[in-house]
Amino acid sequence: MPDPNVRRGRAALWCVAAAAMLLAVCSKSSPLYPLNDWMDANIFYTAGKAMMNGRVLYRDVFDHKGPLLYLVYGVGWLLDRNGFFGVWLAEIAAFAAFLYAGLRTAELFAGPLHPAWVLLPGAVAAAGRSFAHGGSAEEFCLPLLGWALYAVLRFLRAPAAQRHPLPLWQAMLLGVGAGCVLWVKFTMLGLYLGLAVTLAVCYLRAGWGRRLGWSVAAWLGGMAVSTAPWLVYFGANGAMSDFFGVYFGDNLFLYAGAEAGASLPAAVFSVVQKLYWACRDTPLTALLAASGLLWLWRRGHAGCALAAAAAGAGLAVTSFAFGAYHVYYALPLAVFAPLGLVPAAGLARRLPARLTRARALPAAALAAALGFGMLTGPHTDQLLRPRQELPQYRFADAILEAGGTSLLNYGTLDGGFYTASGLMPPCRFFCVTNLPLPEQQQQQDALLQAGGVEYVVALDGELDARFPRYRLVDRADYDGGEGMRTWYLYRLED
Repeated sequence: MPDPNVRRGRAALWCVAAAAMLLAVCSKSSPLYPLNDWMDANIFYTAGKAMMNGRVLYRDVFDHKGPLLYLVYGVGWLLDRNGFFGVWLAEIAAFAAFLYAGLRTAELFAGPLHPAWVLLPGAVAAAGRSFAHGGSAEEFCLPLLGWALYAVLRFLRAPAAQRHPLPLWQAMLLGVGAGCVLWVKFTMLGLYLGLAVTLAVCYLRAGWGRRLGWSVAAWLGGMAVSTAPWLVYFGANGAMSDFFGVYFGDNLFLYAGAEAGASLPAAVFSVVQKLYWACRDTPLTALLAASGLLWLWRRGHAGCALAAAAAGAGLAVTSFAFGAYHVYYALPLAVFAPLGLVPAAGLARRLPARLTRARALPAAALAAALGFGMLTGPHTDQLLRPRQELPQYRFADAILEAGGTSLLNYGTLDGGFYTASGLMPPCRFFCVTNLPLPEQQQQQDALLQAGGVEYVVALDGELDARFPRYRLVDRADYDGGEGMRTWYLYRLED
């Protein structure tokens, strides 16, 4: 048997290679795509770029995700000033950590597995509809959620009489992870809530009340570690009210909309309905998770099955109780897919050894996963698309060749023109998000009335009728996978 550390090192390298291969074809951030044209990803990129250039989040540039997500994108911008290569590297790191956590979770019950097994849940997650275009907040939280699930299932794996409380440093690390999720997108904290309740019940049943108190303190201390840098950042910039007002106030009271005040039965119905939609949108993930939970329940690991179910229920409640449903909300359910490797590995061990030990099998698995991603990925038809076909680069080239220095993305989400041109956002509301805030459009209108920017990109073909100081200079039809759109480029004529 090889040294455990060597085996784990090889498994980690396998996970990195698998993540790079899968995301090369499934994420639009990959160099095989001309641009990640997803509007959400471009908002994150523009906000991160602005942050790295001294703008203060929420106060100077407006969006409503967590600041840690913008930091990730800001670091990505440092590596690629006009594209998503740096973000793609961050995606690989996150997805590899998620795959490795899934492998370790499956091995709790299946014993040592060849790391090629991670290709099954990895391909299902990366090539599924919930992966969207790549670069979502949910994607970057997958490793944090996956490692939390692994830590708790590892604790519960031992018989009750042989269990020991989690070391306080592990409780603190769980808190650090929860804090990171809090500052990426707090609606995913429900998984931690389910796991925390599970641990609390186990501690109390074992008579570990005092240790429970210390563990709660360590957990909260870990969350404080994740939170302190942001309090310093916003406090030093005098933007604490903007931070809490946007990230918590606007998300809780504007984004959730009328559902925020829904009755309990309505909220329960919303959770069940959206959970059904999530399973419908990620059927293979749901199948792997369900088969794994059923195996745990029937093979004497009911406590582990209940803990995973509690984590899933908590995640569903905080993700689906309020607000609209988007397909990428289903992606965090992928943390339960590796449980499906346990019964799958059991079935594989019944096959003749000459089949399961064939040296070519891992390579065949890699090829199969790549083929699956190519065939089922929702955007693989755009692989190797010439960048000249994209209005983002066409308009950017025209602006930069004319010496343009300012640009506004008018009336809609960020279309990627700031990204392609490298230009900085000209105002706080550099695009119009889906939050019902009239001041977004009002600030942009005032900026154009004053002739405050040289160039404007919009989905509005009659912008010059309302702002006669701007003249239409180009237009481009474009389908990025979500239907045909026509982008218009205007130039200030004064």
